[in-house]
Amino acid sequence: MVEQHMISEVSSSSYMVSSKKYDVFLSFRGEDTRRNFTSHLYEALKQKKIETYIDYRLEKGDEISTTLIKAIEDSQVSVVIFSENYASSKWCLGELSKILECKKEKGQIVIPVFYNLDPSHVRKQIGSYEQAFEKHKGEPKCNKWKAALTEAANLAAWDSQAYRTESEFLKDIVEDVLRKLAPRYPNNPKGLVGIGENYEKIEPLLKIGSSEVRILGIWGMGGIGKTTLASVLYDRLSHEFEGRCFLANVREESDEHGLKALRNKLFSELLENEKHCFDAPFLVSHFALSRLGRKKVFLVLDDVATSEQLENLIEDFDILGLGSRVIVTTRNQQIFNKVDKIYKVKELSFHHALQLFCFTVFGEKLPKHGYEDLSRSAISYCKGIPLALKVLGASLRSRSKEAWECELKKLQKFPNTKIHSVLKLSYDSLDHSQKDIFLDIACFFRGKQRDRVTSILEAFDFSAASGIEVLLDKALITISDGMQIEMHDLIQEMGWEIVHQESIKDPGRRSRLWKHVEVHDVLKQNKGTDVVEGIILDLSKLTGDLYLSSDFLAKMNKVRFLKIHSWCRFTIFNVYLPNGLDSLSYKMRYVHWDGFSLESLPSNFCPEELVELCIRCSKLKKLWDGIQNLVNLKTIDLWGSRDLIEIPDLAKAQKLEIVSLCYCESLCQLQVHSKSLGVLNLYGCSSLKEFSVTSEELTELNLAFTAITALPSSIWHKRKLRSLYVRGCHNLAKLSDEPRIRISGSYKPSLTTLASNIERLLMNIKTLSGLTMLWLDDCRKLVSLPGLPPSLEKLSACNCTSLDTKITQRLVLQHMLQSRIPYLRRHHLTCYDEEYFFPGDHVTEECAFRTTESSITIHYLPKFELCGFIYCIVLSKGPLLDSDVSCSVYQDGIRVGWHQRLLEYENLISDHVVFLYHDIFEFDRTSEVYDDFSNMTFIFGNNEESIKEYGVFPIYVSESGVKVFGTNW
Repeated sequence: MVEQHMISEVSSSSYMVSSKKYDVFLSFRGEDTRRNFTSHLYEALKQKKIETYIDYRLEKGDEISTTLIKAIEDSQVSVVIFSENYASSKWCLGELSKILECKKEKGQIVIPVFYNLDPSHVRKQIGSYEQAFEKHKGEPKCNKWKAALTEAANLAAWDSQAYRTESEFLKDIVEDVLRKLAPRYPNNPKGLVGIGENYEKIEPLLKIGSSEVRILGIWGMGGIGKTTLASVLYDRLSHEFEGRCFLANVREESDEHGLKALRNKLFSELLENEKHCFDAPFLVSHFALSRLGRKKVFLVLDDVATSEQLENLIEDFDILGLGSRVIVTTRNQQIFNKVDKIYKVKELSFHHALQLFCFTVFGEKLPKHGYEDLSRSAISYCKGIPLALKVLGASLRSRSKEAWECELKKLQKFPNTKIHSVLKLSYDSLDHSQKDIFLDIACFFRGKQRDRVTSILEAFDFSAASGIEVLLDKALITISDGMQIEMHDLIQEMGWEIVHQESIKDPGRRSRLWKHVEVHDVLKQNKGTDVVEGIILDLSKLTGDLYLSSDFLAKMNKVRFLKIHSWCRFTIFNVYLPNGLDSLSYKMRYVHWDGFSLESLPSNFCPEELVELCIRCSKLKKLWDGIQNLVNLKTIDLWGSRDLIEIPDLAKAQKLEIVSLCYCESLCQLQVHSKSLGVLNLYGCSSLKEFSVTSEELTELNLAFTAITALPSSIWHKRKLRSLYVRGCHNLAKLSDEPRIRISGSYKPSLTTLASNIERLLMNIKTLSGLTMLWLDDCRKLVSLPGLPPSLEKLSACNCTSLDTKITQRLVLQHMLQSRIPYLRRHHLTCYDEEYFFPGDHVTEECAFRTTESSITIHYLPKFELCGFIYCIVLSKGPLLDSDVSCSVYQDGIRVGWHQRLLEYENLISDHVVFLYHDIFEFDRTSEVYDDFSNMTFIFGNNEESIKEYGVFPIYVSESGVKVFGTNW
């Protein structure tokens, strides 16, 4: 496994070589403990591979030898075993003094152990220790030895009297030694760039110290550093456990040697190298499992590919002892069905990527002089993947600038094979359909909306929804906050390379064509073959008109996806077919061809498989002759096809959902008979006079700026209709004889948006009980509004200059007081959407609190039953786009409320009035105000300085209804 080899290289230089010769120095009274406790402790330390110094010689003389002094100085930890006669030995007391000297001067760790001895005897020199010092009377070092005993006895220590058995006592001492030694051998940060940041986030997830068995999944794309992170966690934490095992390369080892061998290795290490044969999970001896269940272990299963591997290695994590920890690293999130937490490893930041790359190439943190720009280019290519940084860095080490430039230029065409092979492992584990989905996304759909991509892929009969989930689980794609499908650059490059390898020298024999130069050449030279399934050509990249032969698609009879498009509305160059087009693939599912230059599609085109047809800004006059079997067609979009004069019979298109014919200016009449149609957009069809639609599924009908003269009565019976736009229909002179919504049984009309400029249409608006927004902009002959439906929360009558201001203000106020505010209060809703906008040059005289200044103060308001304020704001004529108005409310100098609204209207040809509502529920600090309100100040603001007058209506609600303070309302 390439990733593991790279990690091994890092690991070999990742640890500081200790300057100490020994891990542990044992200080003890030989006659007391040499043949029992001390020998057992030494063997236990030795079994844990802890380098331990023990002096088997008998103490001779009063002074310790130079050899012993050197051994103490060359040890990380000293374990001092205080026994009954320890103080009787001047040799032992000399050792202790030297040990404490090394603690003070060199930071040595000292661990006192009281063996069958009361610690107070050592601390206070009583009992046998007092008797020993009777014999040492007259010794010049006597006081020094006493101080050393007291100091040592006050350190954190182990007391055998607190244990039932010596084995438990030994076990805890050894674990303490391991814990204290681990920080003395830290990882070298030079080889582990960026690990610290991940470690700090992931270590708390393990909850080391708790008694639960906790399982952590580490997930991410290949080469991202999962194994390195798991290795660091294992190195720093495993010493705190009774058993430990790092099972590397599970995927590879399982394929090569089988799960049986891996399981044998796992249980052998956890049970301390005992030889067992575990042929299958259910054959593991009950005795072995019960022993493991009493053992606190730290286990890493690295690079697990499938749930089967995980379940066979550890069938049930409950077999592990309390406090055990398991870390599983994988590229496949789907295997995590039992883990407690999942941690996704992310790419390195640029700062850490630069460090890792430079350490690999130059052996230091920064690039060598003259290599700065080249290093940045290399890092840009690797996009924060540690494996890529190390592989590329190793290939550039000790090479000249010219070699760097050549290698980096080569990467633009051919990916690094080592990096590619690691990333491709995730792709290889996909099934056939998932591979197709991945390659389609890599070549055609990266950066597109998830729902949109899913819809297109399902048109190809792929299991798109589940397939995308699998790609997410394997970290091959991500979903952005905007619900777009994203993919790492190197992952996409890997996908491109897979397609490239289908035919290295002949693009026409590859399944997908997306590179502009190759697509241009294949189409122009007619080099396509029956291998090609998808083509995309960006018209904005053309450097001249592209002329194609009539049979350029003839040999590509398996094409399911064809997209000839432009990012901008108008392009300088286009694709032309001077001799027409002979055929389109019968397997075609998706056709998008901007600027199509012919008057119709080929007469022999069989669109039975077609799901989406998008031909914008074309020269089409018609799609085809006769009735076609459109059993799969869901979308027709002919936006901007100004020469289009007819649409074929769509009666057989029973799956049709969307028809968009915006700006088809030559279209005079239209009939759409499809039971499934939901959206019909005819905006700007300026010649359209007659139309009919029979679908009961219709939710949106846009007839804005058409030439229709009447609305059929059937429109009012579309039960699912939400939006109806008839703005700019200047020829609409009459409605049907019965333009009302009929209500029968449990049926409730659901129309929520209506855009119109016809006065007569408004006569029955009040019957539209589901209407929430009413757009009447530029209806300049409109002189009055009828009663408004209770559901209406937004009215826009911008530039309706014939409206009577006084009558309209009264109507809007009545609507807000009688319908909207009671409704909002009853349902505890916010009122941010309440907005009523229409012409007017003054605040109604019925408003008791109005001003032409930017602020107004109300000196007294009863607090009881106050529910909010209606603001009436008069704006001057002129541009208003993206202008905002705001109101800050102060109570005795303390701000208690704030309200802001963005007004998204264009140019006002006269002064206008806007009514807004500010509910008391939205105020911040009203609880601080007792009894009644005094000195309420309202300060208004506007970023365009276009406000002429303000009015404030205090609103009160009671059992008798909603009223305005200071008026008869």
